[in-house]
Amino acid sequence: MVGHGSVAGPRKSRDTGSVAEPNLFTMLSAYRPGSPATPFENYCSTGLAYFLQRGPSPLGALMADAAGVSGDAIVRVEVQPRLGDAGIADLLLTFEGGRRAIVEVQIEARADESLLPAFEAAGRDWGDPPAMVLLGLREESATPPWVGVTWLQVVEALEGHADPLAGQFAEFVLRDILGLGPVPLEQAIGTNRLYALGGAALRRRLGERVRYMNSASRPMGGHYRYLGTTFAVDDDDMRFWIGLVNETVPLGEHYHLILASKTSAVRSPAEHPRATGDWKDWVHWTGAGRVVRPITVETYDDLLGRLDLG
Repeated sequence: MVGHGSVAGPRKSRDTGSVAEPNLFTMLSAYRPGSPATPFENYCSTGLAYFLQRGPSPLGALMADAAGVSGDAIVRVEVQPRLGDAGIADLLLTFEGGRRAIVEVQIEARADESLLPAFEAAGRDWGDPPAMVLLGLREESATPPWVGVTWLQVVEALEGHADPLAGQFAEFVLRDILGLGPVPLEQAIGTNRLYALGGAALRRRLGERVRYMNSASRPMGGHYRYLGTTFAVDDDDMRFWIGLVNETVPLGEHYHLILASKTSAVRSPAEHPRATGDWKDWVHWTGAGRVVRPITVETYDDLLGRLDLG
């Protein structure tokens, strides 16, 4: 069973009767105003919820293990439930033995965790405190009372799922969340894959030192002036950027892969691109030329290697 609702505390009973077959597309169209999650984050959470409620599976077993109730099936999945005054969570799972789990879904490194203490406090007020599960990029990102589960573990669990859509969702996780695999230009400017790949490249080279955010201009006539990732190292200011810059003004079909820095010199410097002529504070530029082949993590890594980051 899946639903949206407000959760003030433990239920005295739960409905385990027959329910209508879940409609993935109806689920994906739902979004609760006031949620701290972005629409893309909610899209990922909802896709996960769809497969969690499709009956016993390795994916459900993965979440049951994290919740400390190995062997229990999931009987209810709630997307964006309101936990009283604590705010809106990503998911709330109920298991057949009555145990519940608040699930925090993260799709970026060093995601905002400001609501987690409030969720913990809300759970302590329930008669049977819930498990706390943090689904993210790295298992070690979770600190007690949160138990970590990774998106890569989700992909592995989906390999045993009976739903034919599970393989497509697994590919989506790998490419659009984890940033694994090459990204052709048309996908780079039309999907989340360039942002995911940028995050993967930064995490691979800089690990926990890096903090980053997606950044893009408004599209005009289907073209961007720029789109990519702004990042900081060692809790410094956001003074680096890597991504695609349009080759021409007026905007055209061709893009260059560019690395820019506000303060640190780069190896193999290049001229300031015309499409970012208003970036007055960005002094140092280097690039890998026009994008004619799919972009890879290795392509990004080569550009990042032109910075002296210690």
